[in-house]
Amino acid sequence: MKWLASMRETFNEKSTYKAFLLSVLITGLSYGLYKGMMDNFLVEVVGMGEMDRGVTEFFRELPGIALVFILAAFYMLSAESLYKVGAVIMLVGMGMHALLPPTKVLATLAICMYSLGEHIQLGMKSTISLQYAREGHGGRALGIQSSSSQIGTLVGYLVIVAAFSFVSGEQPYTLFFVLAALLAGVSMVSSLRISGKSQTDENKRRFYFNKKYNKYYMLEMFYGARKQVFITFGPYVLILFYGANTAMISLLFAITSVVSFFAAPLVGKIIDRIGYKTVMVADTLILVV
Repeated sequence: MKWLASMRETFNEKSTYKAFLLSVLITGLSYGLYKGMMDNFLVEVVGMGEMDRGVTEFFRELPGIALVFILAAFYMLSAESLYKVGAVIMLVGMGMHALLPPTKVLATLAICMYSLGEHIQLGMKSTISLQYAREGHGGRALGIQSSSSQIGTLVGYLVIVAAFSFVSGEQPYTLFFVLAALLAGVSMVSSLRISGKSQTDENKRRFYFNKKYNKYYMLEMFYGARKQVFITFGPYVLILFYGANTAMISLLFAITSVVSFFAAPLVGKIIDRIGYKTVMVADTLILVV
C-alpha cells in the first residue's frame, strides 16, 4: 500500500517507528473517546457549574506550566523514556475516571493526572519523530505522526457520536471511560516496545526571553488566554444554555478536527506567502466579527 511505502521511505527501518506510531494512533483514539464526552460528563454526572469548570481547567493546565521544570528535573532520561512515563501517567489518569466515584475533587484530580501524562508525551512526540526520520524527511515524519494522532482522535469522536446517539436513558459514561482506559493501556504496552536514546530538546528545558520579541510574547499570551477561555467554556455554554447532548458536542469536535486537518496546510502556505503578522491580525479580526 502507498501509505506503508511512504512510511518506509520516511522513517529509518532500524528504528521502532511502527510501535511509536501505533502508540500515537491508539492514544489519539483513547483521547477522542475521553474528550468527546468529558464536558457533558462534568455537567450531567459530576454536577460542575461554570465556576467549577474554570477551577478544573486551572488544574488541567498546571502540568503544562510545570513541564519545563519536569523536563529539567529528568534531563538524564531519553525522549523515549519520558514518552513511556507519560503513557503510564495517562493510563493512571484515565483509570481514575473509570474506577473512582465522580466527585468534583476526584474528577479534577483525574483530569490533572491525565493532563500531566499528556503534556509529557506532547513534548516528546516531535523529538522522537525527527530522530526516527531518514535524513531530509523530518517534515514528512512530523506530518505522519500528527496525522496518526488526528485520525485516532477523529475516530474516537465518531464512536462517541454513534454510541450516544442511540442510547436512551442513562448515558454510558463509565463504560466508555473503561474502554478509553483499556486503549490507554494498549498504547502504554505499545510504547514499551519503543527503543532508542533520543536526546530531549534542550530548548524545552529552559526559558528564553528577548526584549525585542515583547510584542510577540504579549500577542501570544492574549491569544492563548482567549483560546483557552473559548475551548473551556464554549462547550459548556452549548450544554448549559442550549441543551447540547454528548453526541452533539462530540460531533462538533469531529467537524472541527476535519476542518483543521485540511485547513492547517493551507494556513501554513498563507503564512509563508504573506507573513505571520498579517495572519495573526486577520485571525483576531475574524474572531471579533
